Amino acid sequence: MAKERLYEWLDREMRTITYAMNPHEVPEYVKANLRDELRHYQEEAFRRFQFMQDDNLLAGISNAGFRREHLLFNMATGSGKTMVMASLMLYLYKEFNYQNFIFLVNTDAIIKKTRENMLNTQSNKYLFNPNGIFIDGEQIMIQAVDNFPAVKDKNTIYLKLTTIQKIHGELIKPRENGISLESLEEEDIIILGDEAHHFNASTKDEKKNKESWEKTIVDKMLYLRNSNKLLEFSATINMGDKNISQKYSDKILYKYDLSEFMSDGYSKNVLRLQSSDNDDEKMKDALLLSQYRKLIARENGISYFKPIVMFKSSKIKISEQKQQDFNGIVENLSVESLFKYINQRKTTVSSNSTLYKVFSYFLEQNLDSVIREIQEDFEPRNILNANEKNMLSLDNAVLLNTLEDINNPVRVIFAVAKLNEGWDVLNLYDIVRISEGAGTTRTATDSEAQLIGRGARYFPFVYEGEKSYQRRFDNVNSDLRFLETLHYHTINEKGYLANLEKSMDAVNLISSSDETVEIFEAKLKNSFKNTNVFKQGNLFINESRATTPEDYSSLDKFTIPKEWETEYIGSTIETDYQGKISDDTVIQRESEFLHVDKRFFRKALQRNPFFRFSNLKNYLPLLESKEELINSSQYFNGVSIKVSLPKGQHIFDLSATEKLEIIDKFLMYCEEKIRKNYKKEIGLKVFKPVPIRDVLKDYEIVSPKFQTGQVTQHILPHSMKGKDWFVYTHAIVNGTEKKLVDLIGTFVQTLENKYEKVYLIRNDEKGIRLKLTEFNGPRGFMPDFILYLENETFNYQVYIEPKGQHLETNDAWKQEMLYEINGSDIEVIGENEEVRLIGLKFYNEDNEREFINELSEKVNDGNSLDNLVGLFTEDI
Repeated sequence: MAKERLYEWLDREMRTITYAMNPHEVPEYVKANLRDELRHYQEEAFRRFQFMQDDNLLAGISNAGFRREHLLFNMATGSGKTMVMASLMLYLYKEFNYQNFIFLVNTDAIIKKTRENMLNTQSNKYLFNPNGIFIDGEQIMIQAVDNFPAVKDKNTIYLKLTTIQKIHGELIKPRENGISLESLEEEDIIILGDEAHHFNASTKDEKKNKESWEKTIVDKMLYLRNSNKLLEFSATINMGDKNISQKYSDKILYKYDLSEFMSDGYSKNVLRLQSSDNDDEKMKDALLLSQYRKLIARENGISYFKPIVMFKSSKIKISEQKQQDFNGIVENLSVESLFKYINQRKTTVSSNSTLYKVFSYFLEQNLDSVIREIQEDFEPRNILNANEKNMLSLDNAVLLNTLEDINNPVRVIFAVAKLNEGWDVLNLYDIVRISEGAGTTRTATDSEAQLIGRGARYFPFVYEGEKSYQRRFDNVNSDLRFLETLHYHTINEKGYLANLEKSMDAVNLISSSDETVEIFEAKLKNSFKNTNVFKQGNLFINESRATTPEDYSSLDKFTIPKEWETEYIGSTIETDYQGKISDDTVIQRESEFLHVDKRFFRKALQRNPFFRFSNLKNYLPLLESKEELINSSQYFNGVSIKVSLPKGQHIFDLSATEKLEIIDKFLMYCEEKIRKNYKKEIGLKVFKPVPIRDVLKDYEIVSPKFQTGQVTQHILPHSMKGKDWFVYTHAIVNGTEKKLVDLIGTFVQTLENKYEKVYLIRNDEKGIRLKLTEFNGPRGFMPDFILYLENETFNYQVYIEPKGQHLETNDAWKQEMLYEINGSDIEVIGENEEVRLIGLKFYNEDNEREFINELSEKVNDGNSLDNLVGLFTEDI
């Protein structure tokens, strides 16, 4: 047995002169075939594996007492172990001709997640290049299998995803056409073991049955053939257990613990709020803190930010009662009671505390408006009870793993169950421990520490057009720091806190109802289906054409501006004598253009796999070389890079590394724009008729019971009985859309005095799906409503899009297209001048008057439609 642990030996050995002369680097084909760039610690894990597989170093590895067929990556929760697995699969396939891979884990939920990672090219969690895996010019396929084929296809990686329990059963009792020890005897295999600490039942307990899962994996599978390898991954290997320590001392290839992960800025900061307050007060505080985060994000132009709160109890019965209590707290909020509560609580907390800042903030707000939004955000349908056993099923595991998605409705979780492994939540910001009698033992606090570690995963929100996967505001005097901070609300009890400290230290954690959906149905009204409009009328969509190479002949075709500006933070910040940034410190800035040697561009291009020439040709078909990319005014030479610097600093003060980082950032921006805007077709200003009877159908909306916190996202059905002008039995709409429908309803009588037929048509992706394509661009657009107006002389079709003010900037191209529809260059095929297509200003409450004026101008000869609007607006 080795005298020192493997990772310690590698720390030293890989710094030697011999290694420095021949360092291992991640191959370009690996980088090019991954969706995202490997982080520095992931590259280090990869290089260590390369080192251990280097035949030139085999003698030295063996003499040191180490072997290379069984290795473990001890990497922090959330650090991207699966990305390392993906890179190793490519490497082992290319360099060592392995085609058979078995992915093992202990739960079906993680299998589901891994399918998305490894096999679903359409998933935003797919780890490989979504445009395909290519090595040496050949496309490589990854194929899911239950058993490895005897005759293998060329350029194919076979991947069996299974649990340790299932494969144990398969090998103990083989079934026909299934995997067996006999079939594995003929195959070189790589076993990838995730959450590997679950494989150690026999090691931890020497009395365990010899037919354990662990013995199946190691004794039977691994050592069937000399070429087999077992690569394990885990964040929680208990080296304090003497048997575990003995097993893994010579196998831990790389150790990257949670403290390093957090120090490198890849996680949220973790702060504990210790309180002796009762549960109701803790729930109110967490509610206000969570809403504070959301409002701060909105005030800083962050369009989507939905912080999650988790209330954790010791027993299901307690959790259920606390959920009822929470609902009552939200429902019974009033301006008077909230004002009184905040004022009282503010006197009980430190003036330097987070809660003091939160309370002070809300005292400056319109509490009536605050309460309305809280009651909308935290209504019961936005709350997930994760205590039932079915919450750990496959479907619910997906729900819990997509909490940050814009369409995921959940805002609050009540839980007792251990939602740890396989739970990849990014936007959990508050974990609240309620009922102070809950688990003060070390076992209980160990579980809590693991939960905090998962909750600390960083949420990569977009700020000022940039998305970051590392903290940005550690050293900035800004409330934006709270968007990078997880708060753990806990009890102020000495014995419990002592155990929690030990549990956090153990993992190196730094810290100073069964249905989940409802189905809403909208049917076409019979009264509308009997009309000539339905039987003979048309709606209109614009035609598109296939793109040509000329459509992508320059960077501006991808909406990359001629002048790109970025901010350089700098390292000089004025602080007080304690090193704290003064509240009134304002860093004045000046901008300069960055002019650098072209060698910097070449270096940056080499570092980014997207800009491999073979890949770029897919997007820039007229590009002849990388030199043209750098030198041509159609490409990088036509874009100026402007850098905002702290006053007194200049471009020439920046180091070569800092300049290169700015170019790296520019290339990442270009990559995002190119990927997003490359499509096979672009829209024309030529509209063709589509028969209404062919496109309007009955439809259903499957809506989560637990709605999202953003009021404009609430999807609910509203009966439209007695309103013949609305063609469906129900308007299945969100809040803003409902206000538009009601507004149009106030105009119907006036419109019917001018038009024989007046219909408002809901354009829902589940129903009509009337899609427009951006003029001279690739993006698709479905206006939410079409107002159909017809009389003997005119046939007007008005495209209407309700749009929350917070979304207007991102969707500005849609607004531009709606206005272009009014242009004289629009051609309507097969129709005379009596047909007119109209696009309007986005509708929302803030611009309601402008919207009414535009609609009046377009369809009512400029005469105001808003005879009843005064009363309607007052009601709102």
